[in-house]
Amino acid sequence: MSESKKDRLKRLARNDQFISGIYNYCDRWCERCTLRNKCFSFAMDSDLRTENSPHNDPNNEEFWDGIHESFALAFELLQESAEKWGVDLNSDPDPKREKRERRRDRQTERDPLLKNSMAYAKAVDAWMDERKTLFGEKARQTEREIEMELPGHDPLPEVIALHEAVEVIRWYQYFLYPKISRAMSGLLDDERDMMDDVFGSAKIALIALERSIGAWQTLGRLLQQSDDVLELQIQLTKIKTELERRIPAARDFKRPGFDD
Repeated sequence: MSESKKDRLKRLARNDQFISGIYNYCDRWCERCTLRNKCFSFAMDSDLRTENSPHNDPNNEEFWDGIHESFALAFELLQESAEKWGVDLNSDPDPKREKRERRRDRQTERDPLLKNSMAYAKAVDAWMDERKTLFGEKARQTEREIEMELPGHDPLPEVIALHEAVEVIRWYQYFLYPKISRAMSGLLDDERDMMDDVFGSAKIALIALERSIGAWQTLGRLLQQSDDVLELQIQLTKIKTELERRIPAARDFKRPGFDD
């Protein structure tokens, strides 16, 4: 393991420019984040966050090399901290605690809220696949409009809005499940020191839900598919309503950096 990289991480950890815990309740969309320079997680591997980096492509060997290196370095630092605080990482696990955690995980997986979140994610894939032809026709129509140079008509804003809507939908499509799962799992633990994590996870999930609903509204309007996207919007609204009902305090949670 590169000693220089470990030293760099330790030096970064001492830098007071970073907002503690800001990365816990963000949407992981580093390219669009205005606070990424205050994020320790981003600073650790900023090259992994660049859109065109091979480190960001699961089909590239460098992606998996980067994952392996990050885990190895994290474990090395964990061992150092454990030795410093006198924690034995090789001690036998508590069987009662493990049993509670397995029971909690099973309960979480059976939760209708989680099932609905995964059903939505799969429905998005199906919707997009079924409309590949429609997207192609829209692209060709736009090309024709650009070539015609019609006075007073600029098709580019509509193209940008369409691209943005698809990006938002795709980004949050599989983001919702793990965040809602984390919130629900924390509720089942019923530990006071876990509640901030419950509220924070639920809040960023609610933000993602609202952005997704808005993106579907735009997509339906631009593609003249309003009726077809309505069912997906209803799915998202039901998930949002149920999440708010279960964790009403989530809206009031102050995410470090974002809600200060």
